[in-house]
Amino acid sequence: MIPECPRTGDPRSRARFQHNPAPEPGQGRSGSGLLSEIKTTIKTEPFTDYYTIIPGKELGRGKFAVVRKCVEKCTGNEYAAKFMRKRRKGQDCRMEIIHEIAVLELATASPRVVNLHQVYEMASEMVLVLEYAAGGEIFNQCVADREEEAFSEDDVKRLMRQILEGVSFLHQNNVVHLDLKPQNILLTCSSPLGDIKIVDFGLSRMVCSHQELREIMGTPEYVAPEILNYEPISTATDMWSIGVLAYVMLTGISPFLGEDKQETFLNISQLNVSYTEEELQQVDQAALPFIQMLLRKQPQDRATAEQCLKHPWLQLSCHHVTKRVEILPVEDHEGSSSSSSSVSSPEPSSSNTTADEEVEDDGPVTEELIVVAAYTVGQCRQSSNSTSEKEVLAAKQKVISKRFKFEEPFSALQEVPGEFIF
Repeated sequence: MIPECPRTGDPRSRARFQHNPAPEPGQGRSGSGLLSEIKTTIKTEPFTDYYTIIPGKELGRGKFAVVRKCVEKCTGNEYAAKFMRKRRKGQDCRMEIIHEIAVLELATASPRVVNLHQVYEMASEMVLVLEYAAGGEIFNQCVADREEEAFSEDDVKRLMRQILEGVSFLHQNNVVHLDLKPQNILLTCSSPLGDIKIVDFGLSRMVCSHQELREIMGTPEYVAPEILNYEPISTATDMWSIGVLAYVMLTGISPFLGEDKQETFLNISQLNVSYTEEELQQVDQAALPFIQMLLRKQPQDRATAEQCLKHPWLQLSCHHVTKRVEILPVEDHEGSSSSSSSVSSPEPSSSNTTADEEVEDDGPVTEELIVVAAYTVGQCRQSSNSTSEKEVLAAKQKVISKRFKFEEPFSALQEVPGEFIF
């Protein structure tokens, strides 16, 4: 799946340079950030001799690749088979497929990255047999019209922690994904909500401190400013995309998406992002600093994946907080009996307050009040109090969702001549 020139045309296209020459034999990494060595055995037998392709809806499709569900005949296990064309727009792109295989091998130890099972090669295409994630893309929940189908804020926090764990693993191994978006993050199951799997490493690159890598690549509304400015990419480039992703998961709104691609790029380059959206006002306010520490123009100013994992917004992992309040020993005076009575026999209330009194035979009376405060940290969407308000909100969400669904993956790879900076 290789992008078109980003200066004109369909705003749903991706941009990157022409395919770089394959590295010399024996090199583990090319100057373009591509890995060239793999350990996986490439099978040349007919794929259908060993797998049955399940007829019906495809799991995914791009201009040069299609993903289908399949079943391994000898085990009955389900997998996702990614069929990738080796020749694209008259160019041999086999080395890019080899690079994707190498990155998947490198990420085998991470439970947050999809597993590679086998690889097959035919005359015109290669097939990557991948772990099957039955829950599909998180994109579906991000744009859900109905509140019960959308992510709650607690869902977002749990999934965001897992995304950051996967990205942190990749960054520790000098891999930048460069195309983090809801379509490239899958769920192991949808009901109950499963764990995430990061997929699609076709645009990923290896980075190192002693060599700069500059490329224009990614999905328009998720790309960082340095990509548009043709400045060096780094692990911080992914962190910008995570900031956009967090915004989308919480609100269902794509923060930089414009009417066309040029407006989208202008919004990114000028940091035109709103933090006053109604949907953001309904979530824990700690979420705003989290997003803001990622959507910063200068890469060096953005938080790392490890720093994000320590952010207060991601630390609240449960719905209930128990507070223990110790009351000083009760003095033997006239009002002590009424005070004791009020603690030991509390009236039921909406705050779920309970009390327990322990008295020692030979010591002063010590009372311990345990307050259990039950609350919800926040919801991604909240229902309105009146029917009319619900209808208005539903209409707004529908418009937002349709606008967001307009985004599709890029599909071609081509050098971008001339100026491409706003």
